[in-house]
Amino acid sequence: MTTRRIIRLFMPYRRAVLLVVLLVAIFSALNAAIPLLTQVVFDRALFGKDGPRPDLLALIAGLAAVTAAGAAGVDLAQAWISGRMAQRVIHSLRTRLFGHLQRMPLGFFAAARSGEIQSRLANDTNQIEDAIKDTLPSLLGSLLAFLFALGAMFSLSWPLASVTLCLAPAILWVSARSGRALKILSAAGQRARAEIASIAAERLSLGGITLARVHGRDGHEAAVFGAESERLARLGVRAGLAAQSVLSAGHIFFVLTPYIVFVAAGLMDGITPGTLIAFVVLQSRLYQPLWQILHISTEFRTAQAAFERVFEYLDLPPGPPPAVRGGGAGEVRVARASYAYAGPEDEARWALREVTLDLPAASTTLIVGPNGSGKTTLGYLLAGLYEPAEGTVRIDGRVCLAPQEALLFQGSIADNLRYAAPDAGLDDLVAACATTRMHDRIMALPDGYDSVVGERGALFSGGERQRIALARALLSDAPVLVLDEATSALDPLTEREVIHAVLRRRSGMTTVMITHRFGGLDTFDTVVVLDGGRVVESGAHPELLGNRHGLYARMVRAQAVQRGEGAVEDLPSSLVSTGSACSCSGSVRQLSMDGQMSRINYET
Repeated sequence: MTTRRIIRLFMPYRRAVLLVVLLVAIFSALNAAIPLLTQVVFDRALFGKDGPRPDLLALIAGLAAVTAAGAAGVDLAQAWISGRMAQRVIHSLRTRLFGHLQRMPLGFFAAARSGEIQSRLANDTNQIEDAIKDTLPSLLGSLLAFLFALGAMFSLSWPLASVTLCLAPAILWVSARSGRALKILSAAGQRARAEIASIAAERLSLGGITLARVHGRDGHEAAVFGAESERLARLGVRAGLAAQSVLSAGHIFFVLTPYIVFVAAGLMDGITPGTLIAFVVLQSRLYQPLWQILHISTEFRTAQAAFERVFEYLDLPPGPPPAVRGGGAGEVRVARASYAYAGPEDEARWALREVTLDLPAASTTLIVGPNGSGKTTLGYLLAGLYEPAEGTVRIDGRVCLAPQEALLFQGSIADNLRYAAPDAGLDDLVAACATTRMHDRIMALPDGYDSVVGERGALFSGGERQRIALARALLSDAPVLVLDEATSALDPLTEREVIHAVLRRRSGMTTVMITHRFGGLDTFDTVVVLDGGRVVESGAHPELLGNRHGLYARMVRAQAVQRGEGAVEDLPSSLVSTGSACSCSGSVRQLSMDGQMSRINYET
């Protein structure tokens, strides 16, 4: 199966393949003709009946020079054509793999390690490139050289050629046995290299280095990397031994076969010295390609494992198509939508169950709920990044999602902002950053909007990265904007100020905000409360607040206590833990941002 798929890669370039085959055949034929000239030199030009013939020697020398020059020119042309073809094939495969990965569902990237993906996209394709550029043309050339040499040997002496040919199956058997072992070891080595790439990507990132130093785990990380590197080294030794076993067996075979031919020639009549010398030269021309074929086969076994790893990714089904879009008014309709994540043994873990929403165009909606209630999953459904397992999601217009993780690419601030709007002018960038209260901070930098953000935005704090990312989302001018905890790293006062500025800027467009911290954000048209993956409440802020025993009202009171705007007795009893039997009293000092008790300190 893999071999057929490799052949299909070359089908768009079959004319170039045929031309390469023709040039390799010409090169092999010219190389095979030179030993035949050697027979003429010995039997007629040097040791003929009339003695040495300088004129014939000069003619043969000229023919040999022309033949060698022609072979070199043909070989150069073949290398140029096959090199261009190889680069086109690998470019097509690499871009196809990258494009396919871009269409994979988000769950694939959540489960896969970035180093593993990068290893297949870079290391494996590089190995395939080497195989296409060097291995396949060499294999073709060696095979044709073998056939032409064999034909020339039969033309000189079919009995000696038959003896030589009968010896070949032994070395082929050794090659096949070692090749299977090499393929297994090569695949294991590529997996080990991918693991090393993953470890390096995680541990040598800014976050990984910080985490290791904070917890004093530098030595542990070095040991983990060293252990994986040691495993790769052991696999390399075993793979090298498997490859060398083929070459060693071939070396013994190639040393002994000329003497076997000498013995056979001694038992035959009519073998002239010139014929025997030409035959031995041709024998080297026969076995040298055979040796190269054995060597190439070991390299191809390694490349075949790389092909299989790339094909494995290409065979994965792509992600869902974007949600159905209309003309662009911004109306949102979610009808009985459910979504599940794969759990242990493929058991479905439902994150959303039968969610129904009807958000008019130009409306503002606040989605809240405890941790794990399905808020982010719903946001990804609205953005078309997830496809519901049941139900439908219809959005009239393009959607832009601003996630909690504010990813900034290496480059300038302006480059990061223009990622959403390539044609945006400086005034547009300034207006968007002014809305997110980031303009003054940017202008305080020496290069302003041309300042480089550093690796993953290391120049800025978490809140500043979020504000730049939010400004980028605003530049898209999408009819529907979903903010998924996009301001979670901001302090509460700045967050309210930024959100109100965003709503003013997007007046007349649909905005959906997902948050666990919603104090002071009572200006949204609709509040949707999720719990356990279901919509448990929906309505305007005053309406939901009036239901004192509802989840929304309890969460609002809990956050009011956190901000120092309410009393402990305002908390629902389910959020207060009595702890041990000690007698304490005092005020709550710290609550988690979603209203769940994370730590309570009392003054006694």
